[in-house]
Amino acid sequence: MKGMKLDSKYIEGMKVDAIAKALEHATEQMIKEAEIVAGETAAEMERYAKENKRWEYQTGHAEDCLIGSFTVSHHGISAEIRQDMFGISGKEYGYYLETAKRFKGKYAILQETRNLHADMFFSGLQKALHTTIERI
Repeated sequence: MKGMKLDSKYIEGMKVDAIAKALEHATEQMIKEAEIVAGETAAEMERYAKENKRWEYQTGHAEDCLIGSFTVSHHGISAEIRQDMFGISGKEYGYYLETAKRFKGKYAILQETRNLHADMFFSGLQKALHTTIERI
């Protein structure tokens, strides 16, 4: 069976360089759109976690250390919620409070927050990327 070859003479008036440039621009736009979605999701996760924490307000330190953040790179896109609290020993303490079996979930809010916002993140990315592709 013979193969089919695509080269610039089969592309109606477009040169390969123009296509490469258009793809590069589309990629940049997709990354910008993904960054917006990731940032909005991270901010919403932080707000939710702080409003729905399961512990009593004392010093505010534990609440202040609930942090939503995001990363966008050529390797991937992520939004996260974390408890960035360290104890006197300098060891990470927030994650211990979140996961320690002895507390039986009393201080857990991270996993719930992540799970509740997963659809916001993935649907938002899908919509943003689809919209970007339609603009091309």
